[in-house]
Amino acid sequence: MEPIKPDKSDNAKDKQDRYAIHSVEKALDVVEALSEHDSLSLIELVELVKQPKSSLYRIILTLEKRGFLSRSDEDGKYCLGYKQLVITKNLLERSSLRTAALTEMNKLVETHGDTVNLCVLSEGEVLYMEIIEGTYALRMTDKVGSKAPFHATATGKMITSYLPELETKQMIAQFGLPAYTPFTIQDETQLLRELASIKESGYAVDREEIVQGARCIAAPIFNMFGRIEGAISLSGAKHRFPDEELEHIARYIQEAAKRISQKLGYV
Repeated sequence: MEPIKPDKSDNAKDKQDRYAIHSVEKALDVVEALSEHDSLSLIELVELVKQPKSSLYRIILTLEKRGFLSRSDEDGKYCLGYKQLVITKNLLERSSLRTAALTEMNKLVETHGDTVNLCVLSEGEVLYMEIIEGTYALRMTDKVGSKAPFHATATGKMITSYLPELETKQMIAQFGLPAYTPFTIQDETQLLRELASIKESGYAVDREEIVQGARCIAAPIFNMFGRIEGAISLSGAKHRFPDEELEHIARYIQEAAKRISQKLGYV
């Protein structure tokens, strides 16, 4: 009988756990907690991150000193500091994906007038890397840096369609398939069937699955290794994306996505 070979991913995780600096992890827990709330008091943070008040207070003071946290003079609550914006700005400016996509995104807005989104998949959720607002009255509420569910967005379904089925099922197990509108896909079999159809057609459609009255069409972006890097989408009012026009509109988005992919080295 052959010896069982250790899983490399397990080894990597063990190594991460072994060398992790717990004080840094505790500080990051605070930052992540505040990223999900407008502001929190010290007591609220103690309850959320499950840390002793005394040690947590020292962490908070350190983060405040470095600009990662800010304390309100009015109610004494803490919120994220401006240092987050500086880091985010630097990250976005150095992103080759965002740089490659901006010209094509602007062209799509000029041509169609609807909002254009650039997204990647981050920890099982769709992350908006760039949004260029359209000129029409109906505009989406998403912001750069915000996240959305992978199963209810065109970009999320587009990227997920290129993932191994096992990985998709793991995401479903972790996040579930919550309903946002009556049109959200909540059945795993139905979602897997749609993902297969999306990969075959080369574009994905959000049919009011996250916001009623709004539709979105997405196309995939590939990197120089031929792997899915992200997705670009056009979103707007339902009446601007009628069923009979979806394939025609999708071609424009696919062409833009193809040019972005080529800038990333995809042949």
